[in-house]
Amino acid sequence: MSLLNIASDGLPNVLMQLHATVLRARRPIPRDELLEAVAPTAVVHDDGDKARQTLNRWTRLGLFLDDAGVIDVAERPDDRLRTPHDMLAFTRRQACARVLAPENNPDFWAPQGTLAADLTRGLAWMLAQDVYRTGFDDIEERESQQIADPDRWLLRNGTRKPGLQFWSRFLGFSRQPYADIDPTVAVRDVLPQVIAEGEDMPVAQFVDRLAAVLPVIDDGVWRREMLTSVDMNILGGLTQGQLSTALSRALLNLRLAGDIHLTVRSDLGSAIVLTGANGARNDLTFHWIARPKAGDSR
Repeated sequence: MSLLNIASDGLPNVLMQLHATVLRARRPIPRDELLEAVAPTAVVHDDGDKARQTLNRWTRLGLFLDDAGVIDVAERPDDRLRTPHDMLAFTRRQACARVLAPENNPDFWAPQGTLAADLTRGLAWMLAQDVYRTGFDDIEERESQQIADPDRWLLRNGTRKPGLQFWSRFLGFSRQPYADIDPTVAVRDVLPQVIAEGEDMPVAQFVDRLAAVLPVIDDGVWRREMLTSVDMNILGGLTQGQLSTALSRALLNLRLAGDIHLTVRSDLGSAIVLTGANGARNDLTFHWIARPKAGDSR
């Protein structure tokens, strides 16, 4: 089935409750007990179908483990999750990693989207767009213009767009209102995997590392695969070192928030150029990136 088909494969809020319930329990939970806790049959109107479908799908994706009907999470945090925000962030990071994992995208172009492929495909295409001129209101029209083969269209009918809206926002690749494509949260989530506190490096190296962890962004494996079917004359290409508007937006937001520092190094030849609403910004050319230590105010 299609992960973007929210009628049959679940919703982010249901996933969040399932995952949080097992995390809070700090132990595996019998399947029926978990489903009853999240979707009490005396309260829900669908006999618990949505919770059951969501649990089934995300067990197949590897977020949950099912040992003879006893459910556990595949990974638990190293530190205690003290607030609902911490719980949400942990679940979001784990779910994003499972969506983008190679084993959950075995047939990237499967029409019905095997495992997570339809969502991965949608994210890769969405993040390649000009975020200043593309929103979910016109996303179907743009897809049909850019991809000549209708068998490779993602949003072939109206049932998949809400799924892309809901999941992209939950995973940190868009924000309210839904028209705003913005991967800032997703990039912030993986910063510790890409660059340690107090570490610095050439920003081109940082982007390569980031693409390995979030392969739907610039030069990631799923982005490259998606672009093989896109008419670049219509989408518009990027010059050497130029970042997409989506990734540029994320890095600028993280820079403004103090999560990263971007600087110019005259002794380095390799640079990245951020892209704004009117194209490449030569005044936003950087060679070096640093992630400050907690409390560093420089």
